[in-house]
Amino acid sequence: MFTKIYSELSNNNLESISEILNNGGLMIYPTETIWAIGCISTNPKSVDKIYKLKKRKKDAPFINIIDDFSKIDNYVDPIDEELFNLIKENKSDHTIIYPNCKKPYYYLANNNNEIAFRVTPLSNLKEIMEMIDKPLISTSANISGEPFAKSFDKISSDLLNSVDVILNFEVESTGNPSSIIKINNGQIEYLRR
Repeated sequence: MFTKIYSELSNNNLESISEILNNGGLMIYPTETIWAIGCISTNPKSVDKIYKLKKRKKDAPFINIIDDFSKIDNYVDPIDEELFNLIKENKSDHTIIYPNCKKPYYYLANNNNEIAFRVTPLSNLKEIMEMIDKPLISTSANISGEPFAKSFDKISSDLLNSVDVILNFEVESTGNPSSIIKINNGQIEYLRR
């Protein structure tokens, strides 16, 4: 497999990345937290490839990143508007676990039918998601159980050689996974800070 590496997003690069992802491709990319591996979330076959590549059990669903809060209701049945507005106003990099994943996306949910989303602040990722008009899987670029890749040079060559696209942009990352919030019976519960 020939892996394409991009360090900038021109219109041609955006079109090429979109085509690869729309055809089931996998991608390694930086986030505001750690380096990630992903694909289009709405492609179950691509999601399955990531489970196999990471050697991860399917009962541990992935986080999805999305470019705008307004699109989350495409994947989640309505939640309390007041609670949703409270979450939306929070400017941190929280991953939020929402109840009531919509039926077509059950493969992205846990056994309680909950699905996890984080809105990315990164303009490069937003541009890609606007182009494909779908969220991306965002899971750490490592084999399950191994340390998180806090920098590009910490990603194993096996993973780098198993993807179709690498985005090698300069991003100021925290080096730590995102905090996780769960919506539970109309309340916000912190699972990881």
